[in-house]
Amino acid sequence: MKLIKKTGIFNPDGEIILHPGVSVSWKSISSRNIPELPPGTPLDIEVSLNEKVLLSGNHGIVWATYNMRQAEVISNALLAQNITSAIGRVELEDNVLLLIKIHQISDVAEAMDFIWRKEDGLRLKPDWTYPDGEPNKSFEKWLNG
Repeated sequence: MKLIKKTGIFNPDGEIILHPGVSVSWKSISSRNIPELPPGTPLDIEVSLNEKVLLSGNHGIVWATYNMRQAEVISNALLAQNITSAIGRVELEDNVLLLIKIHQISDVAEAMDFIWRKEDGLRLKPDWTYPDGEPNKSFEKWLNG
């Protein structure tokens, strides 16, 4: 999952200039030798995260979605189970990711069971398992009965 993507200009000394005053040294991001590229070659730098972290319960985060309605409905469904949560935001390169964070660490496993792990729960699948632009069919199926 891409958080940011920046294009920089390569200099033969191994510096990648992202914009005036901001650069990244090749050696700070790679143990490989500085490539022999022509000066001025555009290079893309991306920062991404592993989506599995968003479903692991780390720091109380148990779910992530691109859809505010889905985040609110799940948060309210958790509240009906006496599990309090909050919705956070992460700005991605081309989207906003909403994170559901559980307030009480002791409730994290129960929340994950309810949202996606157990057969008697919501049985949701993450948004990113569906093609871009398609709704989360597992959420829609649960919501519509």
